[in-house]
Amino acid sequence: MQIKGFKYIDENGQKELQLVMPKELETLFKATIYCKGDIMDISEGNPEKTWHLMSSNFNNIHLVAPHQVHGTKVIPSTSQYALPLRPKADGVLITSSSDSMASLRFADCAPVVLASVAPEPWMMLLHSGFVGTVKNISGKSLATFSKKGSALKGERVWAWIGPCICKDCYSRKIDDPSTQNALKVYSPENYYDKNGMVYFDIRGEIKRQLMRCGLPCDNIYEVDGCTYCNSGSYYSYRAGDERARMFLLGGNTTKAAH
Repeated sequence: MQIKGFKYIDENGQKELQLVMPKELETLFKATIYCKGDIMDISEGNPEKTWHLMSSNFNNIHLVAPHQVHGTKVIPSTSQYALPLRPKADGVLITSSSDSMASLRFADCAPVVLASVAPEPWMMLLHSGFVGTVKNISGKSLATFSKKGSALKGERVWAWIGPCICKDCYSRKIDDPSTQNALKVYSPENYYDKNGMVYFDIRGEIKRQLMRCGLPCDNIYEVDGCTYCNSGSYYSYRAGDERARMFLLGGNTTKAAH
């Protein structure tokens, strides 16, 4: 099955969503979201267990697997930050010189991948759940390139938003302080209230944030499926998956095996 920007495969009981790169990037980077399946069941969200099972397919190189804290910090994909270290971060930056693979874990939050060839080839893996989206990790991560003095042109950036919980399944109490804070950030088109609860469209808000950074709609690929509604294909914390996680893995093609 093919979704625009993604290719869905079932590899011996392990469901995968491979990111389909545009021609400008297809020889530079690879990324895959490992969804529900045997390997992810066994590893139970532990990146060291996951890499023990998978590293032989990737030349046994280092893996960067930060301890995710719902923030906006992005670290480089280098052996300096690789396992067994677990630095606190919610993003990993990959370049053509990165010597490690990069990973993040998800169960309702949105996996976001950004990539470009300018000012030099790069790819970022981001963890953007409810909190990370309120903090605008996607927009802030893109802004770092402009701060370095390189004007980032949105039409030369591509984005992938992976499976996450949908707008009809993610709700918070209306009087919760975090809800009130989010209402100051989210566009009105990306939330609604019902019976004392506010329902948030995390995917829709991420897309809005990316478009505000100049990305054309055609450069943003998304998986419409909901992790909670489709818990047979994806892990969902709200559906009862307390430990198992989807695994986003990415790297440059100079280090990643095929």
